[in-house]
Amino acid sequence: MRSEVLKEIQRLCEEICWENRLSGSKGNKKVRKLIKHYLRENGIPFFSERFEVEKIIPVKATLKKNGTFYEALPLLGSLWGETYGQLIVVKDWEKVKDLELEGKIVATPVGKTRDEEKAKILKEKKALALITYLEELNAHFSGTLGDTKFLAVNVKREVIEELKNEKVILQVRTERRRIECENVVVEFGRGPFVYLIAHYDTKPFVYGAIDNGVGVAFLLVMVKELVKYENLPFRIRVLFSDAEELGLEGSKYHTTKLKNTVYAINVDSIGWKNPAVLYEDYYGENGKRINEKFYKHLLDMKIDIPFVASKTGVSDHVPFKEKGVETLFLSSNPFTIRHTELDDYYAIDWEVVGMWYEVLSYFVRRLHRL
Repeated sequence: MRSEVLKEIQRLCEEICWENRLSGSKGNKKVRKLIKHYLRENGIPFFSERFEVEKIIPVKATLKKNGTFYEALPLLGSLWGETYGQLIVVKDWEKVKDLELEGKIVATPVGKTRDEEKAKILKEKKALALITYLEELNAHFSGTLGDTKFLAVNVKREVIEELKNEKVILQVRTERRRIECENVVVEFGRGPFVYLIAHYDTKPFVYGAIDNGVGVAFLLVMVKELVKYENLPFRIRVLFSDAEELGLEGSKYHTTKLKNTVYAINVDSIGWKNPAVLYEDYYGENGKRINEKFYKHLLDMKIDIPFVASKTGVSDHVPFKEKGVETLFLSSNPFTIRHTELDDYYAIDWEVVGMWYEVLSYFVRRLHRL
C-alpha cells in the first residue's frame, strides 16, 4: 500500500474516529459534513437520501445496593423504568429455559444469542430485567434490544462479581426520539450496480473507530482511486449509510428502490487484528458466487483471510441479501472490543487496514474477470 494513501486514511480517521456518531447527534452531522466535503473537494459527485426513524435512545442507568450506585448503560430500545429484585447470573444461556426466573433480574454474558432474543425469553418467564456484561473485558458494551419491550442494561464485569445474588434496585432512563438521518451515495460507471457499503454512525457512548470510522475513511480514499477506471463493465455505487446501529435503517431505506444490482460488498469493522470474511451471519449465508470469487482472488494474491460463520453478525448487507443480491461481508472475527469504549483511534491496526485496501481495491478492478 502506498504510504500517501495510508496517510490520507489516517488523516480522515483522526477527524472521524474521535466523534460519537449516534444518528441525530452533533458528531454524526459533523462527520456527514466531512464526507460531503471530501467528495466535493475531489470532484466526486454524490447525492443524499434523507429519512426519519423513531427509536428509544439510552440516556443513563444505575444499579443501587444499600446506598451505593453502580453505573450501567441502557441498551438501545430498553424501556424506561425502575425495578427491584435479586440479581442472578446465568452463564450458560442454553439452560435458561429450565430455570425459574420469575421476579429475578437476570445477568448473562454478551454474545452467542442476540440480546433481543434473550429479552424475549426473559419476558416470557416473567423476569424483571436483563443485564449483559462482557466476560473477556472489564468494559461497558453498548448493546441493542430491538423491538422487545423490556428493561435491559449493560454493566462492567466487576459489577456482576460484586452484586451477584444480591438484591438491587435498577433504574433506567431512556427517551423516544424522532431522528433525522441521511445516507450519502456516490455513483459512477455504466451497467449493473456493484455496491461498496460502509456505515458512518455508531452505537451510543462509543467512538466506533474500527466500527466503522475506518471503513468510511477507507472507502472515501478508495473511491478517489476507482473513479479513474472508466472501462469497468459495471457501475460502482458507494453507500455511506446512516442508522446502521439503529437497526440497519439506512440500508433498509436505500434498498426500497433497489434495481439492477449484482453484488453488494459490505466493509464493516476491518481495522482489527483478526481480519475475516463472514460467509454466514445471523440471517444466513451470504452470496456463494461472490464469496467464491473473493476466495480465488485471495489465493491469487497469496493472502490468507479466514472465512467464518457468525451466529450473531448483522450489518448493512442484510437488506441487500433479502432482495436477492449476492453479498460479501468483510469484517473482523473475533472482534473483542466491538461496541466498547476501547474501540478508539489507537486500537486501529494499520497493517491490517493496508492489507484490506490492497485486496479490495484490486478485487473490484478485476471482479468481472474472476
